[in-house]
Amino acid sequence: MTDSTLPSVTSQSVITSPPRTMTDSTLPSVTSKSVITSPTSTMTAAPVMSSTSSALKPPRTSPTPTSNSSIQAFNSTTVSASPSPANTSHSLTTTSPSTSNRTQNETSPAITTPTTTENASTTAGPPVTRPPLCSYTVTPIDFGLQINITSSTPGNYIIKINEGGQHETEETFNIEHNQTSSRDIKHLKPCTEYEHNVTFNDGTGQTPCSSSPGHKTRTSSMSQSDITDVSNPASCIPGYVCYQSEWDISSSMSTSDDIPAESCTSDNKTFCIKPGFKDICSDLTTTFTSGNCSSFSLTKSITVGFLIQSEIHSRVQPELPAEINTTLPSKCHLTTDYTCQENGQIKGLSKLEPFTDYSCIGHVKDITNVTIINTTDIPFRIDCDLKVTNTEKKATNTSIHLSWTTTSTNCQAVLQNLSNLSYDCSCSPGHNQFAVNKYPQGGTCEIDGLKPYTDYTCKVQPKYNNNPVGESAEVRQKTETGIPDTVSLPTLITLENNEIKATCGPPRSFNGPNGRYIARLYPHGDPQKLLKEETKQKCDFEFKDLSYSTTYTVKVTASNGKHESFPAIEHIDTKYNDKALIGFLVFLIIVIIIITLAVVAYKIYVQKRRKSRNDVNEDVMLESTAIYVNAPPPGWRRKEAR
Repeated sequence: MTDSTLPSVTSQSVITSPPRTMTDSTLPSVTSKSVITSPTSTMTAAPVMSSTSSALKPPRTSPTPTSNSSIQAFNSTTVSASPSPANTSHSLTTTSPSTSNRTQNETSPAITTPTTTENASTTAGPPVTRPPLCSYTVTPIDFGLQINITSSTPGNYIIKINEGGQHETEETFNIEHNQTSSRDIKHLKPCTEYEHNVTFNDGTGQTPCSSSPGHKTRTSSMSQSDITDVSNPASCIPGYVCYQSEWDISSSMSTSDDIPAESCTSDNKTFCIKPGFKDICSDLTTTFTSGNCSSFSLTKSITVGFLIQSEIHSRVQPELPAEINTTLPSKCHLTTDYTCQENGQIKGLSKLEPFTDYSCIGHVKDITNVTIINTTDIPFRIDCDLKVTNTEKKATNTSIHLSWTTTSTNCQAVLQNLSNLSYDCSCSPGHNQFAVNKYPQGGTCEIDGLKPYTDYTCKVQPKYNNNPVGESAEVRQKTETGIPDTVSLPTLITLENNEIKATCGPPRSFNGPNGRYIARLYPHGDPQKLLKEETKQKCDFEFKDLSYSTTYTVKVTASNGKHESFPAIEHIDTKYNDKALIGFLVFLIIVIIIITLAVVAYKIYVQKRRKSRNDVNEDVMLESTAIYVNAPPPGWRRKEAR
């Protein structure tokens, strides 16, 4: 082939196989596109020496084309190349159509296309880099951009789309032959300017392709027909208003409540907005703003079907009668009916009892009384704050009477209806619970069998279902003075023949203050005739100046100033009067002596008188008869009288 048969180009095609000898008939026709930037130049062929080869390495810079005419000229230029099936480096070597040993001298300026390495013979110098020929155009289409690779070298291409460097879409594809390739990049944001880049990857690095008119393109506007309402019970997020589009509408949706859109977890083409609680039973307007272009709005009727269970919040009022307040959408005509369960028994709110655990469910009903949704289980328990107040107390010496009033802040209205409410009433020390008389506002109890004059702590404990509940009340009370216990039997002894001493042991308790002992003396057999009475702090009594040889009764009692114990009774006899007997005997002896002396004196006197008379008579007789007898000497009678 002569030089005149070579086409005029400003760049050379590169064959991807190593240099080898071939004829024109063996070279397949391969089309390569490049941009013409200089006048046509001539090329001369010269023999190629085996030891050397001539090669030019154009620069690796790629200036941007300045007009569409250059694109047209670029598309019309073709040269022949010979691909090698075994080649993987995508490098090309220039050959002549008639011989394999021909070099080309380029006199035109270097073009700014991607470069590759030119292979020469094994004895040639360093490899020569040649830029690949690739360019593309961008056209806005529905839902995105279309990338048209208008001139390409076989190999891998990477398309990158990003919005202000924030969101990036990347796609890699392969072009096997020189061809025009079109790629659609969809699901972009409407009316949004995107940056785009196409690069060629030859395995050793990435080289950008040229773009006309630039590297930024704005997507087209979105219309209302591009949006599909997919709000239904089977949507990916129940209870949400969902819209689907081939556009990326993640940032296009807004509402008057500034509710953010959420991506459907299973479909990034669907975005949903959760209606506000106040929006239920009204219309929700969603505005779609198409970038900087005009916006439009879609209105969705938010029926009560958008109300979901987790949004219904119920609050148990801590009081009886039972009340549960449920927050429902204000624009809906809804009511709530509750049923509660305890141990398998179903009860309404009006039948609930205190101190019992229930699980309640609210049935949300529409205006036709049809249940549209049920709430989650609501734990329900009301512990009434029962309090025993106004406790009154009365005491005897053996019992305490209590009465009280029961109050409750949160259950006062139902106290009189609580049939399972009861009370325990007890006093300590040493006394168990006693029966209680209950009445609607409180109760009374009578605690008996207590000890007199003893301090007790009494307690009233409310119970429900026999379990202590609420707040108990304690009162302190002393029982009244009682009858003292009986003293032990008194011990009686006679100190003198007419004196009695009485002693006794103390009682177990005086059952009151001011313990004293009282001893009383009665004649035996006559308990009504009190002879003597003495009171002492010690049981030690003496009764004096009693009758001798007399039986007496002694009664001893314990006294606390108010009550006396039962008497301890004993009997005793006084002894005879030995002193009187001795005096009587002395007197009797004296009397006997006196009488004896008197009798003796009288007899002497009588004898003397008789003798005196006899003497006179004798004197007379002697005088008459002169008869004499012996007579005592004179003065004898006088001595005898002494």
